[in-house]
Amino acid sequence: MTFTMKHIRLYLLLLFIGLLGACEDDFLDLTPQDKLNSGDVWEDPALMELVINQMYKGLPDGFTRGWYMLGSATDDGENSYGWPSGQAFNRGDYGPSNYPMGGTWGNNYAMIRQANLFLSNVANAEVEDSAWKDRMLGEAYFLRGFYYFDLMRHYGGVPLLTAPLSLNDDFNIPRSTANEIGDFVVQDLHQAANLLPAVYGSENTGRATQGAAMALKGRVLLYQEKWGASAAASKQVIDAGTYSLFPDYHAQFHAANDNNDELIFDKQFQDPDFRHWAHLFNTPVGFSGGWGGTGPTQELVDAFEMTDGLPIDESPLYSADSPYENRDPRFYATILYEGAEYRGRTIETRLGGLDGIEKNGDATKTGYYLNKFTDESFDGFLNTGGSNDWPIIRYAEVLLNYAEAQNEAAGPDASVYAAINQVRSRPGVEMPNLPAGLSQAQMRERIRQEKRVELAFEEHRFFDIRRWGLAETLFNQPIHGMRIGPNGEMTGTDAQGKPYGIFEVENRVFSAKNYLAPLPQNEIDKLPDVLIQNPGY
Repeated sequence: MTFTMKHIRLYLLLLFIGLLGACEDDFLDLTPQDKLNSGDVWEDPALMELVINQMYKGLPDGFTRGWYMLGSATDDGENSYGWPSGQAFNRGDYGPSNYPMGGTWGNNYAMIRQANLFLSNVANAEVEDSAWKDRMLGEAYFLRGFYYFDLMRHYGGVPLLTAPLSLNDDFNIPRSTANEIGDFVVQDLHQAANLLPAVYGSENTGRATQGAAMALKGRVLLYQEKWGASAAASKQVIDAGTYSLFPDYHAQFHAANDNNDELIFDKQFQDPDFRHWAHLFNTPVGFSGGWGGTGPTQELVDAFEMTDGLPIDESPLYSADSPYENRDPRFYATILYEGAEYRGRTIETRLGGLDGIEKNGDATKTGYYLNKFTDESFDGFLNTGGSNDWPIIRYAEVLLNYAEAQNEAAGPDASVYAAINQVRSRPGVEMPNLPAGLSQAQMRERIRQEKRVELAFEEHRFFDIRRWGLAETLFNQPIHGMRIGPNGEMTGTDAQGKPYGIFEVENRVFSAKNYLAPLPQNEIDKLPDVLIQNPGY
């Protein structure tokens, strides 16, 4: 394609909008809207598609969050560093001016602004290829829905902008309720599902599909506790037969297996100019250039069952002297521990080991390192960004979402067992089926347990624990790690009196106000009589 001056102008404009999304921008700023509203953009399908593409690049992910994956703001993990802003989640000391993910508001409203402009200009535009136009409109509805859902799960209710504003419009837009936002998102996703194809050719890999719209709809309805509707949406994805569980749990997150049949929607990192540094940030310190990064907690380690399907405190297979033997295979795919094999050698998290817990400021604080997402065959983590994609929706999540919603709607019927047991029996995992005769409450706990281990570090638990109302307990107590002595000691103390074995890493603080994020203070200051802050801030 030959680039004209209008292509260059749009490229610079989109770059500008992308920068706006990274800061606490006024989400009602009209300047980029006016430029995007010029006739040049909406008369050229190539330019229209660039507007959509920019919205994909704005999707949140755990790889480009920097050194801090959201799993480190839950009872599943702890970051090696004390300075990332995400540590404020664990201290509970953030507010309207320093929310650790403060860029969410500005980025999401910038993307919603683009979606509104696209929908208002393209819906009635004359485009020769009607199928292309429908697909583009479907993508815009999907992406607008996704960004509003992301705002909802952070802030609760937010201002609902359904069309681009002009200078003559009323800017005093109050917050809609969280349920109203959820209902709007469901409508957008319904629209998207009616317009999007079930599958794409390779030239459009990574774009939203009908299945992605229905899967996200199921998740949104789950957050709204509309159990029957959520189960129905997830079941539609299951019954379509488009997706299946990948036969290698660990390898499905590697670049060689991007776009496999389990991935329903993800953030693409295939562009050579659009990569991430998750391998570098999360490689154990004993390897050249390893930065430590995300350290799983003892709480997460203990959550993985034994191969007989029993928890560690009930299984005869568990031994405190050999705590890492006979565990759920997903444990080995997720966590690096003392004695694990990685990159051609044995991991040494013991004191004095190559990856030792107190080796330096980058070393694990918990005695464990992250294995999930990292690829031993990737040699360029020091100087080449990773290209494995970030999973936003996997088929395994849809199965577990169905199980959760159906259990709440109708109790643990056969379909609930079938969905969760399908996840557990994935080739290479092959955990025993759940025991028959579980009550609704018992099944609820088993589903939550399964989500924890299956979706670990995919940034669901941060929000799940909040929507389940459990954060004041689970995120308001100490997390623990494993401190192994230089000779393998797991009991006793060292010369300074520090304990070997399980120890307290840090205490965590979570109060009732932290269930919702604070609205940015600079947005409150612009509309103090309209934008009402969340309670407690």
